[in-house]
Amino acid sequence: RGYESNLNFVVHALLCFTITCPLLTFACGCCQSWGVLVSQTECLSVVMKRRSEELLNGPISKMTLLIRDKQQLRKSYAEQWSLLRQELSKVTQTDLDRQKCSYRQAVRDAAQAKRKYQQSSKEKDRERAKERYVKAAVRLHELHNEYVLSVRAAQAYHQQHYAHIQPALLSALQSLQQEMVLILKEILQEYFDISSLLHHEVQQIHQEMESAPKKNEQNVENMSPMKPHPQVLPAVSLVKEVDRPLEQQKWYHGCIPRVEVQQLLQSEGDFLVRKSKEKQGFVLSVQWNGACKHFLIQNTDNSYRLDGESFHSIPYLIQHLLSSGQHVTKRLDTVLCKPVLKGNFGEVFSGYLRTDNTRVAVKACKESLAPEQKNKFMMEARILKQYDHPNIVRLIGICTKQPIYIVMELIKGGDFLSFLRNEHHRLKPKMLVKMMENVASGMEYLESKNCIHRDLAARNCLIGEHNVVKVSDFGMSRQQDDGVYSAKGGLRQVPVKWTAPEALNYGRFTTQSDVWSFGVLLWETFSMGMSPYPSLSNQQTRDQVEQGYRMPAPLGCPVEIFRIMNNCWQYEPRNRPTFNKVRTELSAIHSQIR
Repeated sequence: RGYESNLNFVVHALLCFTITCPLLTFACGCCQSWGVLVSQTECLSVVMKRRSEELLNGPISKMTLLIRDKQQLRKSYAEQWSLLRQELSKVTQTDLDRQKCSYRQAVRDAAQAKRKYQQSSKEKDRERAKERYVKAAVRLHELHNEYVLSVRAAQAYHQQHYAHIQPALLSALQSLQQEMVLILKEILQEYFDISSLLHHEVQQIHQEMESAPKKNEQNVENMSPMKPHPQVLPAVSLVKEVDRPLEQQKWYHGCIPRVEVQQLLQSEGDFLVRKSKEKQGFVLSVQWNGACKHFLIQNTDNSYRLDGESFHSIPYLIQHLLSSGQHVTKRLDTVLCKPVLKGNFGEVFSGYLRTDNTRVAVKACKESLAPEQKNKFMMEARILKQYDHPNIVRLIGICTKQPIYIVMELIKGGDFLSFLRNEHHRLKPKMLVKMMENVASGMEYLESKNCIHRDLAARNCLIGEHNVVKVSDFGMSRQQDDGVYSAKGGLRQVPVKWTAPEALNYGRFTTQSDVWSFGVLLWETFSMGMSPYPSLSNQQTRDQVEQGYRMPAPLGCPVEIFRIMNNCWQYEPRNRPTFNKVRTELSAIHSQIR
């Protein structure tokens, strides 16, 4: 904001002197563009603040009350359940046991009175004993009747408890829980609606911010003698490569064993620097005269040397050896030529065929991998060796002996996703449609071979010469006779946002599930490399898609392309188009765009 106000002051001051200067016109355009960006950023912050307050006063407040109600419901249910259990225990156990004890005591008293009556000899004692015996017998009959009635009552209450009282309590609890679930669903929907960044208000702000620099570009094009630069200048690092720390140098590989070093250094003059395991320090490893040679870099008083001049850092020592072409040591004629770059899971090298000097990409599989991982590594080669199509990356050869190599054509343009994000300023709709026609053509070829890619996305496509797109990365692909692959053992590695619902729900992959992924690829392409379903997690994406949500069209996306996207995102696989139909439609759209 301060920069914008200072720029305003400078522009108005200069206008007082020469209004006709084209540079001032350019400055005014910059000022106006910057003012739009500042004002729209403030609008965006106001929108975000309002949204946060709405979230706090709306869904979050309701969620707090709902949690409190659920806690109270749980407490009330526990109390009611406890009371019912106590009443059941009282009727069927406590009262019944008391009646049973009284009845047993009456039996004993009646038996004792009967014995005394039978043993009495005198007339007077006999009458008294008879009277006691009669009373005891009457008391016994009364308690017998009461005990029988109590048993019947306990049985009836026990049946009533389990047949009516307890189910009624559970039914009432279930009804309340269902109501709370509906309330929770409404709260979550309200939360999603408020927190979504795809709201028209936010989109309008972004459109304003995007259009501000374009208006200024139009002013620049009309200015003379100033001419617009035909392309964006590449970024220039302000730190020299040699001044970077050792860990950031491309030829530094850290602490790796000698066996891996010998695998990495293949050509004459290849070298790398690693940390020694046996000795404290760093080792320079060089391939020379058919052997891998290792030189311990000496460190004395924070200076590094081999047997010649000392340098204050290892990068400066390596730069000196590279630029001067001197031997690494005086007694050995070893010379550094080309550094070998670090890899990740399986290293990828660039090379050439000796027969015709064709540039190739070589994927190397680490020997330390488990057999099942090596089989997965070879799966891509087994599939690609059968195919030959201009929009499918071409396999050149396989080396099945250790170490395992897959030799493929070298695509210099890199992955399609990075291309979209880096070159979006020069990509026109006609060019994007042609690129998607390339992918559809390659997928149509795979469809004819009953091959299911399972991981079709911008990151897995490559840009070749003349902007031809080629489908790559067949690590998850499967070829089935019936065109159906059922995944087993879980879906942990499946890219959720690119995968069709039937594949996520049932592990069923078909060409139709690849068509769904192609629809997401279309969205990636015309959004210039944005991540699909922005602001949604994988689980939220699954839930929203199941409920019928589909992504809106990216800004500037042709209507015909968005129609193809929606056709690809049909929930029922049989309703989605084939790749042949998609390619035909894209070809027609490409011919219509000017």
